[in-house]
Amino acid sequence: MVCCNLCVSSDGFVSEMRVSSYQELQAKILEIIQNYQAENHLKMMKNMCNHSLTEHQFAQLVGKARLYNHLPKKLKSEIPELSFNDGHFNTIAKDYYQDESFCKDDGGNINLWNVYNLFTQANKSSYIDTFLERNLNAFEFNQGICKAISGNSDYHWFLS
Repeated sequence: MVCCNLCVSSDGFVSEMRVSSYQELQAKILEIIQNYQAENHLKMMKNMCNHSLTEHQFAQLVGKARLYNHLPKKLKSEIPELSFNDGHFNTIAKDYYQDESFCKDDGGNINLWNVYNLFTQANKSSYIDTFLERNLNAFEFNQGICKAISGNSDYHWFLS
């Protein structure tokens, strides 16, 4: 049996694919590619530029994100998953000030496109077996923060 692991999301990405032949693998990969909604994905990514965090909100987000892994099980189950660790958040916090391409602006604000890029940049240090899942989690997390800024999301915990 041939096994292929891919990312999973609420937007239809496949978590794990089991096939019995290379032809079946090829057919399933083709199906995934054909079902990918590139235009919708691009719109969601462009929308990240329309939402910003103040320095206070960014600090709140990073602080709450660092608390996430230490929450009691019951509370953690009520909050959307965040698969990044303290090392990642150290990098994200450092790059908020120092990254030449994606850091805060002169007023301390940062748009969510830049936040997303800080997450994916910090994820570059991940092992290959978690890299894709964390990149997907970074995308979903930033989409949730976009909604939370508008007052419409389970992700409000990270900004409160």
